[in-house]
Amino acid sequence: MTKPEVRSITELAGVLALILTLTCGALAWLSPNLGLGLFGVWLLGASTIAFFSWRWCRMTRQRLAAIEDQLRSARFGQADYQMTLNDEGAFSALHNELFHYARQTEALREDLQRDRDQLTVAITDIAHQLRTPIATATNLSELLTSANAAATRKELLVQNRRLAQLVEQLILLAKVDTHTLSQRRTPVSLDTLLRASLAPLLPVVADRHVTMKWQVAPDLTVNVNQRLMQEALINLFKNTFEHAPADSLVTVTAAATAISTIVTITNEGPAIPEADLPHLFERFYRGSQSAPNNLGVGLAIAQGIIAAGDGRLTVGNEANCVSMRVEWFH
Repeated sequence: MTKPEVRSITELAGVLALILTLTCGALAWLSPNLGLGLFGVWLLGASTIAFFSWRWCRMTRQRLAAIEDQLRSARFGQADYQMTLNDEGAFSALHNELFHYARQTEALREDLQRDRDQLTVAITDIAHQLRTPIATATNLSELLTSANAAATRKELLVQNRRLAQLVEQLILLAKVDTHTLSQRRTPVSLDTLLRASLAPLLPVVADRHVTMKWQVAPDLTVNVNQRLMQEALINLFKNTFEHAPADSLVTVTAAATAISTIVTITNEGPAIPEADLPHLFERFYRGSQSAPNNLGVGLAIAQGIIAAGDGRLTVGNEANCVSMRVEWFH
């Protein structure tokens, strides 16, 4: 009964017992004939004070023990709340707060573990992606002779460009993952944005003899970060032309609704395998139809940029074509 959590209860009980004793003593001195009755009253009062003090101390200790158990469980990742503890009192409010704290701590622990796992996977994937061009460049350097100098130089430049492209993509992917993309937006003509994104890939369109069907009204606008959104759209067009067969049709359409502006890019390539569909936006994921030099980050970057711009990217199979749909919400 001398522990700090119940000391005040014990002291209060002692004070009440002292007041009761002094009161009964004073009455016995004033009225000696009431001595036996006063003794009975004193005994009953002292017993009542002792009983309720003991009950109070016991309840306090039980509630504190329950709180200690709750905190101990939370430390080992077991956030639980017993409804029997909810009696709308001060201890119940404390239990509620502890439960919310434990749940939040558990969520943060899960987020931290997920970030660690993602970092491990990312480092492994980056190392794998860098290994091939570095190894190729090393082998070319070792085999360099005066006879093959021109061809080796040309191949080294190809590998250097691939490395530069990979580093740029990884930097952009890191910004997507850390949510540090610029949020500065301006109204941009959608037709201009799409044509600027398509321009670097026109040689690919010409080489594959792809026919472009353009259905974008010149008066449509979107409020986006033009440089970043252009990077996202370039990745979408790259993916489209990678899977579009030669001498096929690629259709670009745009439309505005009451809540959004929608761009749809379709190609007549083979349907995406069902096994690949859930993983299309995972970084470094290369589906069964990916080109050999595909880095596997284009769709992940595009999805991150579009999501950061209050948009949504979906990719799926339609009748006789594959569709990419970008929707920017007003």
